[in-house]
Amino acid sequence: MSGVKPNWGPFAKLGGTAKVILGVIAAVVLAIGVGAFLAGLGKSKGWFGEGHSTMDSSRGKGMMIGGLTCIFLVASLGTIIATTYGMGV
Repeated sequence: MSGVKPNWGPFAKLGGTAKVILGVIAAVVLAIGVGAFLAGLGKSKGWFGEGHSTMDSSRGKGMMIGGLTCIFLVASLGTIIATTYGMGV
């Protein structure tokens, strides 16, 4: 596996342009996930938004969980696809 570069499993047969486009999409999704996590951290700590309200804190925690989930799914996408591709699903 080489990070977000899709050159494993079924993606090995794709052309160079398709691999670059998929790599860019994965990198953008990772950046959005990191941004959502950091924005959620700021909201939950009261650094920006309405102040230190419990509603903003709850929204911030939700954004943090969503950002981490996004990061985890994109980071483990190679393992998930390689496993299912290898099983013949």
